[in-house]
Amino acid sequence: MANPLYGQNKADSALQNAPKVAISAQLDLTSTAGVYPVLDVPAGTYVHSVQILVTAAITAGSMDIDVGDGDDADRFYDGWAAATGALALGSIIDCPGAGAGVQGGRYYASADSIDIDINTVAGAGKVRLLVHCSKLDGLAPASLSAIPVEKALAD
Repeated sequence: MANPLYGQNKADSALQNAPKVAISAQLDLTSTAGVYPVLDVPAGTYVHSVQILVTAAITAGSMDIDVGDGDDADRFYDGWAAATGALALGSIIDCPGAGAGVQGGRYYASADSIDIDINTVAGAGKVRLLVHCSKLDGLAPASLSAIPVEKALAD
């Protein structure tokens, strides 16, 4: 009898494609305005969603932040301003929350990076991105909708 704890289970290969959370480098929102690549995305990865984790309290002021990639600077967030006032340490901002999310997910056939674009700096604050993603490798054909369930679960 096969022991599933030692990689002898047919579901092991499917588990390799299970969603994971990648945590980006920290970025100080008082940095000079510009584009900062904070997380490398390998080829064959599907990014399900992106969240912003506040790692040092934010004083928004007139802050304007976009989150995107090399193809679209505001793919995940467009004009996030953290409203007015401040956001506390440990706050997590979802895509439909304070920022106007443009797209919920994206498949990366080739390597790219998730970038934070500081258009207008904050008075104070630091963030990291929580990137929910799956490594699909050879599972993904030209269209993700064309993946048959039996191929995704096959060993």
